[in-house]
Amino acid sequence: MTKKFEKDTEYAQYDLDGDGEITDEELAHAKEIRQAEHELRKLRAQRRMATATLVGMGAFTAAMFVVSVERVQALADLSNLFYISGAGIVGAFFGSSAWMSRNK
Repeated sequence: MTKKFEKDTEYAQYDLDGDGEITDEELAHAKEIRQAEHELRKLRAQRRMATATLVGMGAFTAAMFVVSVERVQALADLSNLFYISGAGIVGAFFGSSAWMSRNK
């Protein structure tokens, strides 16, 4: 089944062969492309979140060498939670990435 469309519309991008008609195959292909782009944006956001977490953990660790011992002891409980939650975020990212690449 084909569908005709007017030129200069948003549907013109779905006409892959340029014949002025959009077939069901072209629409299915366009849908697959949109889904792939959505997954790519999602993975990119997850990677940025994991990277920011790793950078934050590194900066926090480096800051502990500059701060006085009394303040480090006062922040000990907070730092434990920070490292556990950061490791959870990074571990979830790596685990989901490995699982998704294995299932493809």
